[in-house]
Amino acid sequence: MTGKYPIRTGMQGRPLRCGEPRGLPLEETTLPQRLRDLGYITRLVGKWHLGCQRSEYTPTRRGFDSHFGYWNGYIDYFDYMIDQDDFLGYDLRRDMNVSWAEKGKYATDVFTREAVRLILQHNTSRPLFLEVSHLAVHSARNTQLLEVPNLEEALTKFSYIPDTQRRIFSEMTSKLDDSVGQIVSALSDKGILNNTIIVFLTDNGAPTIGELQNWGSNWPLRGMKFTLYEGGVRGVAVVWSSLLQNPGRLSTQMMHISDWYPTIYSMAGGEVDKLGEIDGVDQWPSLMGNNGDIPRNETLLNIGDLDDMEGIINGNFKLVRSTSSHGVYDGFYGEDGRGLPNPPYDSARVINSTVSKAIMALNINTTTSTMEQLIGKIEEMRTVAMVSCEGSQRLYIGGPYCWNYCLFDLEKDPCETVNLASKHPGVVENLKNRLERFKAEMVPELTTSVDRASNPALFNNTWVCWLDDENVNNIPKTDTTTKTNSTVSGSSAKMSLPVYVSILCIVLICLCDRSMNSFNRT
Repeated sequence: MTGKYPIRTGMQGRPLRCGEPRGLPLEETTLPQRLRDLGYITRLVGKWHLGCQRSEYTPTRRGFDSHFGYWNGYIDYFDYMIDQDDFLGYDLRRDMNVSWAEKGKYATDVFTREAVRLILQHNTSRPLFLEVSHLAVHSARNTQLLEVPNLEEALTKFSYIPDTQRRIFSEMTSKLDDSVGQIVSALSDKGILNNTIIVFLTDNGAPTIGELQNWGSNWPLRGMKFTLYEGGVRGVAVVWSSLLQNPGRLSTQMMHISDWYPTIYSMAGGEVDKLGEIDGVDQWPSLMGNNGDIPRNETLLNIGDLDDMEGIINGNFKLVRSTSSHGVYDGFYGEDGRGLPNPPYDSARVINSTVSKAIMALNINTTTSTMEQLIGKIEEMRTVAMVSCEGSQRLYIGGPYCWNYCLFDLEKDPCETVNLASKHPGVVENLKNRLERFKAEMVPELTTSVDRASNPALFNNTWVCWLDDENVNNIPKTDTTTKTNSTVSGSSAKMSLPVYVSILCIVLICLCDRSMNSFNRT
């Protein structure tokens, strides 16, 4: 949303809690605000999670023309409730209004229908930026972590998977897969798929165990969500567009989430040098295929004021000091999804999928035609994309624990099993110095306590902008703060349509807690 590392905005550290009076600082210009300046209609479906204590922090005040979804970090898939400490409230909004009609309907389907509706009803006289931030496959509330529309059907459909929870997780992933198909089909039915850029990406690794676990897998990588190991921070993405040159290829260049800010702005025809001081770099020329340069060589993973975790990648080397939950999260978790009892990967089913049919109907970027050739291309891509840890000792008990600094060579040891700090003290010192420079520029972490005045019981059992003037009068005059333990993890002015806008539609599909290995299921 900002193109900046979290340390620039005070948003580093643990995720924003419900009822916590903080959010993305209002002086930050968000991506949808930038795209509005280029003439785009901007839509958000699903998760926000950047603040809602006052109205000016919510999506439609931060650059989105409309929002249908939830303000906090996650919700239940059916009743749209979320709890925080001893608070419990409903969190589903259409713009600023509570939306009750969807209660009891499955969230993945509800958000998909909204995305499809927005596409089909879009006025193509203006270009569209649509961000679909799915709840899936994030876990729901602790009362029922994994949820599907039909449990019996899910258990039967994935009966070859021994773990019952993994069967449910697989059905949640399958529902998400269906969602992507419906969205791409809607773009095709609208007649704008050929002038659309689709970005499909994940936010972080799966929480295989522990807090809010979803039984996802980060195999073969080490660590999981809440850590700075590769299993927590290394994500995957897919970009599709008719503009891509030499399509059907794997891009392994270093890319950080902040890069999407200038990259999407560049996709839309914006001049990146007008974005001011940001950490993100424009990766669009390289992704499009007409630029051999590697725009990024270094990535700050994070520096936390309160959780005492920090990490940085420079070239092949990664320096990290990250031990979460006394090292419990630092090991290797999750199944590989390969071999018996799992069925072999079905490339033909991929080729016959809804998405594939819609794209192939355009007759662009297609250099192969027979089923055998297409299957061969898919298998080739899967081979080159495989992360191999051969030659490394994959220790299921974790370790080496990085209470102090660990140095890993990610090219030779992507599973982070061999600490090279003693062998390369010069590299360690250089990267520590880089971290110190970032610390000198760091904005203090904004993390604070949950405000007792946010209690949904005061507002018809819904989460609201409790610090807005009209709501403050409902708050009892008592102590409004509660101590919470810190846990680790991350203007509507009139616009004219510039003549240089050429991309009619940009669709950003984001998924929560989806790991690399989750893609083996569907």
